[in-house]
Amino acid sequence: EHPLAPQGVVDAYRQGQDAIKNQNNAVNQFLNDESKRLKIERKDIEKSMGEEAKKKVATMRAELDRLKKVAPKKYETAHVLQEAGKNNMHVALRGDLRKKGELVPRRFIQILAGESPSPYTEGSGRRELAQSVTAPDNPLTARVIVNRVWQWHFGKALVRTPSNFGVLGEKPTHPQLLDWLAHDFVEHGWSLKRLHRQIMLSSTWQMSSRFDKEKFTVDGDNNFLWRMNPRRLEVESWRDSLLAVTGELDQRVGGKPDGEILRSKRRTLYATISRTGDRFESDAFLRLFDFPAAVSTSASRPTSTVPQQYLFMMNSPFMNERARTLGDHLNGFKEPISERIKIAYQQLYSRFPDPAEIELGKQWLGDNLSSKSWHQYAQVLLSAHELIQIQ
Repeated sequence: EHPLAPQGVVDAYRQGQDAIKNQNNAVNQFLNDESKRLKIERKDIEKSMGEEAKKKVATMRAELDRLKKVAPKKYETAHVLQEAGKNNMHVALRGDLRKKGELVPRRFIQILAGESPSPYTEGSGRRELAQSVTAPDNPLTARVIVNRVWQWHFGKALVRTPSNFGVLGEKPTHPQLLDWLAHDFVEHGWSLKRLHRQIMLSSTWQMSSRFDKEKFTVDGDNNFLWRMNPRRLEVESWRDSLLAVTGELDQRVGGKPDGEILRSKRRTLYATISRTGDRFESDAFLRLFDFPAAVSTSASRPTSTVPQQYLFMMNSPFMNERARTLGDHLNGFKEPISERIKIAYQQLYSRFPDPAEIELGKQWLGDNLSSKSWHQYAQVLLSAHELIQIQ
């Protein structure tokens, strides 16, 4: 562990812990001495001591409690890796580390570096490995990064197999664009911020996702990017959006993970997950909406559509609570029903409803405008595709 605090804070914490340890040892030592003096077992000594000895133990324990109260809290730490030496490794025969084969010098991957890559000589070789990965004569790294960023913004990557740029992977849909972006990315210091800005300021990224029958007939997979790909929000963004539009999202920064994320109003970023995917309430919820397994890396998230997802939207306590909150909010306005429907659409979808949607809302709510009617109407709006999809 590496301390993330000034040395003075670290020293103060350690001094406080040393004082607690010394006082605790003093209490135990006194009881051990009394046990030997009275020839009574250690576990029974406190019952058999004299009044003066009992008072002394009480005084010592009171001091121990005081030290614990005034002791500084532990500083924040980070897990770090350090150089482990300059040892080369043997080939593990048949994958068994106990069966050592030929000793292999530390160097870059031969399939990428050529027949005789130069051995690493500095420490463990970790820095030299990083330099080899990002070397100008290794274009693969920049292409992979650019491809992943493009996939993040458009829903589909330029190379549809983002973890496989080899013979078995798919060819890029726009090879010249991929090469140009990768070259420009390296030329400008591998700046991800600039790459994001470059993509988001392009006319391609700013295109509407509106459907066009003629263009769809020619390019149904949208390989030529004649429109923005509609896609579903990731589960973290969707859950946060539900809490945001109902005015409940807790935007505090930092803190402990939350294993009961469906009962919490914190951002989904703080949901606890387990490697096995079955320890916490958060695991089941996130997995239901295509959160990848934490046990391995994932180049992209699949998008599934299963009945359990819609049952969650219709029946889960989490969705019911969001609907009640939004319904009560809308029911609290004094404006006419049509104006309240407009408020709901602006709050949820950032647009005004068309006349047909206003009329449909009026029919749904009826004449009595009960709280239950507003709750049900709010749940319909919260479960709509328009809120869960990026258009």
